[in-house]
Amino acid sequence: MDKKTVTTISYLSRLKIDGEKEEKIIKDLSNIIKFVDQLNDADTSEVEPLANPLEKTAKTRSDEVTAKNLKNELLKIAPSSNEDYFLVPRVVE
Repeated sequence: MDKKTVTTISYLSRLKIDGEKEEKIIKDLSNIIKFVDQLNDADTSEVEPLANPLEKTAKTRSDEVTAKNLKNELLKIAPSSNEDYFLVPRVVE
């Protein structure tokens, strides 16, 4: 990690980095990259790939309609409507 890379990253992420903090950021980013790079050393040959890391399945339920159809009641009390829709004033010409 060098100053040019940090400058590029800060530009792309639209962050302003003070010159005083630049060295600390370079050091911190280098440490993060070293830490993540340790994953390459992990032996995963005996591990099967997972579709979901929690290995849980979602609960299912029957798909039943439980709400009433209030379309007609709501259209009756609307200021302006036709038989299927609310009518509103035109906003865009």
